[in-house]
Amino acid sequence: MRAQAIRPSQYITTYGAGSILEGPDGPRVVYDLEHSDVFGQNAPVTFAIHESGLSNLLPERAQIVRIPTNAEMQLKDGEAIYKTSPFPRWSLCVTHNRLYRYQHLASRTGCPGCVETFPHWNEARRKARKEAIRFVRACPAGHLDDVDWVGIITHARPNCQPESLRWQGTGGSLRNITIECPDCGGAANLGTAYAREWRCSGSYPERDLTNVGCARGARIMQRGSANLHVSELASSVTIPNLDTTLHQVLASAWVRPLLIVQRPLLQSGSQLRLIIRQLSDANAIPNTVLNEVNKYSDNMLFQAMDDVLASSLPASLEEARQNEFRQLQLAATSGHPSQPSQTPGAPPLFEVIQSKVQPSILGPGGRLLRVTPVSRLRVVMVQLGYRRMDGDLVSAAYREGQNVWLPGAELHGEGIFIDLSPQPGESSAQGHFQLVGLDAAGWSDQWQQSGELTSHPVFVWWHTLAHRLILALSVDSGYSSAAIRERIYARVDPATGAATGGILLYTAQPGGDGTLGGLIALVPRFDRVLIAALREVDSCSNDPLCSEERIAAGRANGAACYACSMVSETSCEHRNMWLDRNVLRINVP
Repeated sequence: MRAQAIRPSQYITTYGAGSILEGPDGPRVVYDLEHSDVFGQNAPVTFAIHESGLSNLLPERAQIVRIPTNAEMQLKDGEAIYKTSPFPRWSLCVTHNRLYRYQHLASRTGCPGCVETFPHWNEARRKARKEAIRFVRACPAGHLDDVDWVGIITHARPNCQPESLRWQGTGGSLRNITIECPDCGGAANLGTAYAREWRCSGSYPERDLTNVGCARGARIMQRGSANLHVSELASSVTIPNLDTTLHQVLASAWVRPLLIVQRPLLQSGSQLRLIIRQLSDANAIPNTVLNEVNKYSDNMLFQAMDDVLASSLPASLEEARQNEFRQLQLAATSGHPSQPSQTPGAPPLFEVIQSKVQPSILGPGGRLLRVTPVSRLRVVMVQLGYRRMDGDLVSAAYREGQNVWLPGAELHGEGIFIDLSPQPGESSAQGHFQLVGLDAAGWSDQWQQSGELTSHPVFVWWHTLAHRLILALSVDSGYSSAAIRERIYARVDPATGAATGGILLYTAQPGGDGTLGGLIALVPRFDRVLIAALREVDSCSNDPLCSEERIAAGRANGAACYACSMVSETSCEHRNMWLDRNVLRINVP
């Protein structure tokens, strides 16, 4: 079997547990971490990612583990290190129009019409995998299984169990396809079967669990459908507000809980080192923690411990996002010195050079924007789980004794932070300018009814502007639009109703090199980028249909489509929702 190469970040965003990976030998379902054997003989703590603020907010305060590469496991590049399983198991022979299920080493191993042509089971297996049927069965609870092809047919006699089925008909419509039983002559129309619900088998192929029971109805879907597996992500930008690498180590998810309990009992730094050494020997914390603690004197250890315990961790993901927003605005005002990483060989965590900030970029609407180049940044993404058909969240957690792990990725790169230009002496603008027009009013009504920040017109305005800028930046930056990601910030004062916002557009990649500065090099001429982004905001190739769309109950967008406002799913953190070109068009910056 040949291995399919994917990047660790692709696992987090696209090919996590329960997804179907199109490999060189046919489609395969990706196992979850527990059944993957990806860590080999190593403990997961060997591949831990340090991000205390985010880890504290994850379900069960899970720790974050990265997917190791072949190089880290000391294996050749073409060697598989992550287990998968062939799926779906039914295949369609287009030569003989036979729908069949491959049976390993059985008397009839594949398509009945190909037995003489492929007499050996291994040849039949390879052929079957290349002909894997493109339909599967899934339900909103996260279950996945083969379509019950025999069961969807109305058979002429009871207990009919044919080894294969006839696939009759051609054309682009499913209604033209009929599936027939060769034993009794019973048949089913694929278009009719595709449109109705079927019994769910309750199977999780990523866990090797079958028929666990499920009361919800399942639907027949194409295995490449975008909503068959949608990863649920949490992410954070690392902006250190504690001074040294020692502070970061002591604030990590491994050490901070220990300090809360042990700090009143500690009389010397050697006691802390002993506890950490014992945990390190038991593979409970990474060796890098002990190495860092050993560098400092007792006085520095106790001072850093008190600093860490005095600081508070965010209580929710929304609070963490607001903290990011404030830290970015402070960095835009005063700069932020280069902060070294505690990972050996990794680039700095965060850096803003204040002299390179463009404090007053004049937009076409006469409003001033502040554009801040973030020359170094670190982003940690965590996969919480996945959803099928916008249904229940299926957790990606891996339990190792008392420890809970979630898969994550650590990315390094660069970015551009944009917000409204503040008044002299202020770190941020006190409020957003008033958004006018019927579309902004419609979003305001939607926000008041739902209470969701993503429905606020200020959020929609910044989100739509971010998408237009991503498309404009890709022209000159050297990065494709799919490689530039967004983070949208909005803050609403509940007392006054005043709102403000900002966006961080960044590109990042795994590894120790980060990126090469193609994005922040555009900051000195960002006025031209802004003009290019807004040049055709008045028109869309889908007008008047696009421009006439209005936000309403049950809708997630106003005037927005792939021709004018939507970008790649890898770029948008909100799945191309909460967009409205009319809000931006009437209220240009």
